[in-house]
This record gives sequence, structure tokens and C-alpha cells, in this order.
Amino acid sequence: MKGKIFQPSTKIQLTNVSVVRLRKGGKRFEVACYKNKVSEWRTGVEKDIDEVLQIHQVYVNVSKGQVAKTEELTKCFKTED
Repeated sequence: MKGKIFQPSTKIQLTNVSVVRLRKGGKRFEVACYKNKVSEWRTGVEKDIDEVLQIHQVYVNVSKGQVAKTEELTKCFKTED
């Protein structure tokens, strides 16, 4: 198969992304959101969080794909959700 390029199937491409950061308990957490929906959420126009978040995952670093550990989330927020 000369000339064929194989792409990793586990890579998720985030487009039109706005990274929302929160510092809590000495740790920084990030979520990937749609740029145009963040301001609508903050003003109360958008009520559905599913329309704001690009992916339902809390990260330590969105650009590197580093997911926050469950232990860190539980320690800082007292929940895994």
C-alpha cells in the first residue's frame, strides 16, 4: 500500500473551540465549548449545556488532550460530574 496515509481513528478534531478555564483547589480545569454559545450561556440565552459543550469531558489541558483525573475532580468539586 504505497502512498496511503493512515490517520489515527481515536483523534477528536475540535473546531470553532473556545476553552473555558476554572482554577479551583490550586488546580486548573478546562472544558471545550463552542465560541458563539459561551456568551449566550453566560447571558442566560442558552439554557442547554449540551449545546454549549463540544465534548463532555473535563481536561487539565484541552489542546494536549490531557483529561483531568477522577481523583482531582472529586477532591476539588466533591463529585465526578
